[in-house]
Amino acid sequence: MMRLVAGWGFQSSAVQQSFSSCWLQVRQALSAAQVAHAHWAHALLETRAQTAAWAEFAAWAAEQTPDAELVRCKETDIQQVTTQTASTRVKQRFGCGSVSEALSLFGVETLIQKGQYAPEYIACALTVAPQTQLVLPRIVSADRHATLAIACVTGFAPASTSFETGVIS
Repeated sequence: MMRLVAGWGFQSSAVQQSFSSCWLQVRQALSAAQVAHAHWAHALLETRAQTAAWAEFAAWAAEQTPDAELVRCKETDIQQVTTQTASTRVKQRFGCGSVSEALSLFGVETLIQKGQYAPEYIACALTVAPQTQLVLPRIVSADRHATLAIACVTGFAPASTSFETGVIS
């Protein structure tokens, strides 16, 4: 099962429709199987918890991705994260080019560290470290109140390519 992290940037005025608009674009960009059968996590700035938009997001997420894990991030966590897209205003305010892209990438890193993504690597069974990959760069809701980017873990390989076949030669 593919493990994906949705990084969400949003204004305090965002509503459920803002999140739905982004999600619709994800469903159009990724295959239905990727969206429906992925193990989802949502990464958000914890400073947004004090806004009305947090409740709107929570209501939307409970309906669309009820089993998704929530990764709460500090603004300092995403400073200096290199992103594919960049906004001058966001760079000045948050220290990264895109909040949603930085959150998705940082969210994957956080889950790797917790041993939830790429547990084989954490258990020292892998020689090549997992990498984060941006699957879908920042998209913007129709009302421009929310942004979303998707990242995943890739690039790790088993420590040994040999395995027991049960055949004696």
